[in-house]
Amino acid sequence: MRRVVLVLAGSALVAGCGGGGDRADAPAPARAAATITVTSSAFRDGQPIPPRYTCAGGGAAPDLAWRGVPAGARSVALVVTDPDAPGGTFVHWVLYGLPPRDGQLAGDQPPAGASEGDNSGGDKGWTPPCPPSGTHHYHFTVYGLSGQPSGQSTPDLLDSIGSLAVARGELTGTVAG
Repeated sequence: MRRVVLVLAGSALVAGCGGGGDRADAPAPARAAATITVTSSAFRDGQPIPPRYTCAGGGAAPDLAWRGVPAGARSVALVVTDPDAPGGTFVHWVLYGLPPRDGQLAGDQPPAGASEGDNSGGDKGWTPPCPPSGTHHYHFTVYGLSGQPSGQSTPDLLDSIGSLAVARGELTGTVAG
């Protein structure tokens, strides 16, 4: 029984950032200017994310706010990634179809009309940080888009976000494993 519990606990840790699921790089919006400011009441840019927002705590998504979405944007997307994951970039959340204006999120419940792509754990929705070891950097990137992204897989969806990006902004938090 103890072995089963250890195996299940290890699997949960791996799912948080260490392995499993599809890997995908964050969108690479070459032409998107960094004009969006992303903030959180939970942590400041470059600072540790409090444990309550990780797998060590309740795992809720931290509140986010953004401003500076250009007037010509048609939608907004949020992509949360951990490029320090052992198996490559781990996608924690893909949220798109947000209104094309300055906005905010209070936790991990998407607003009406928004859609979620699969995270690297193979599920829709937010996966809290759970690094297996070392310090990991979690990038909360907001994109102003010229249209609505689409794609059947997470890599396709991220490529679509990247190709439609006209503006971006990022907030980075850290978690030590």
